Amino acid sequence: MGLNKINKPESLAKTAYKSLRHSILTNELTAGVVYNEKNIAMDLGISRTPVREALLELASKRLVKFLPQKGVVINTFSARDIEDVFEIRTVLEVFSIKKICLNHENIDISILNEYMDEQKKAVKNQDVHRFIDADRKFHIGFTKLTHNNYLMDMMNDIRDIMHLMGFKALSTKGRMEEVVTEHENILNAVAQGDSITAMEKMVTHLDYSKIAVTKIQEEEKKNGET
Repeated sequence: MGLNKINKPESLAKTAYKSLRHSILTNELTAGVVYNEKNIAMDLGISRTPVREALLELASKRLVKFLPQKGVVINTFSARDIEDVFEIRTVLEVFSIKKICLNHENIDISILNEYMDEQKKAVKNQDVHRFIDADRKFHIGFTKLTHNNYLMDMMNDIRDIMHLMGFKALSTKGRMEEVVTEHENILNAVAQGDSITAMEKMVTHLDYSKIAVTKIQEEEKKNGET
């Protein structure tokens, strides 16, 4: 009959998930605070069931964790967690770089230059939130250019964890400026199709990022913060 299919409305659980994820990544919900389903449901204006489903999905992605008989907290990460996450992230991102460089003459990387410009503007304004958003776009931009949807799914999940790990690290004096330089070194090598240099620069960048995140974690541990 040629009728267009009716799009099903988004479930309340999915809407709650998106809202809570946004609040976590923008630090509206903060580490060290215990949240309960009832209050979250009241704030969102929905029942507890979709909130529970949303929290379970967030927990599966390691953004929150449940405390029995208490509620949920934003996840924090141990030194081992940091090591493991950066290990996986390095494998995924270096693979992306290599694949792009092998076909660099047929790939348009202009969008990556736009993300670089966004980062520079954020540095100029010392806007950490804007910077980390542009940083995410920059790194995921490489993955998008591989046209590997499975790789994209893995990168999106791990970038949420990296956001929680890296926000405070990017707030330290001079780190945003260092990241811009490191990103420019990677992008210049990719533009030239120099896969060896590009991969080396990416590994170096991620090593420096891991050091920055680890340093913040050690300082918080020393100061008795959660």
